[in-house]
Amino acid sequence: MKNEISIMVELQHFWDNVLKCDSETERCRKSIKTWDTRLKEISLKVSTLESEIKALKMNLKKNELDLDEIDSKIKKVEERKNQLKSEREIEAQNNELIVLNESKEKLEGVVLDLLEKLETSEDKLVELKTQLSESEIQTKTDIEALNKKITDNQKESESFKNKFNELLISLDPQIRSRFSKLISSKDGVAIAHLNGEICSRCNFQIPSSITLSASTGRSIETCTNCGRFIY
Repeated sequence: MKNEISIMVELQHFWDNVLKCDSETERCRKSIKTWDTRLKEISLKVSTLESEIKALKMNLKKNELDLDEIDSKIKKVEERKNQLKSEREIEAQNNELIVLNESKEKLEGVVLDLLEKLETSEDKLVELKTQLSESEIQTKTDIEALNKKITDNQKESESFKNKFNELLISLDPQIRSRFSKLISSKDGVAIAHLNGEICSRCNFQIPSSITLSASTGRSIETCTNCGRFIY
């Protein structure tokens, strides 16, 4: 009986290492995903800002053309005004000039505002592109290191699985079947040690007769609550 228990304890040790390696592999994969997501987010910010800058430039160009058109109109009105002699006609031209100059002043304000936004956006774009470039280098380095860890962990996991499978066949067929089911369905833990009369895995108090039997090695016992083998 003790031999079967010792085999199960060793099997559990191998399987714990399998789970540890697999957990580390999963952690590395999540880290790779995090790096990829971060890089995509920065890249998207660069792309979005480039589109915004393009739109700002188009808007700026349109307003500058409108400003040129108003300047041309003002010039023509002033030329006509110089040729007029009637006070009424001159007054009408003055009123038109007032409206045109007000429009020009508003457009100049819009143009200045667009120029400021464009300058700010272009400065930010330079920063983002620098950040993207640095992140690409760092991401490549870190992902290469993480992929190596994944490969190493997978090899180690496979090694422990092989040791597990080689030792598993030495168990009595009935015990082997139950042990395999427990490993697959009980969070990867098929055997738990006793803390007095308490199962270390589920913290359930086991009847004294069963704990006595388990401690003396008279028979292979299981926890009456979680069903795991106990020792």
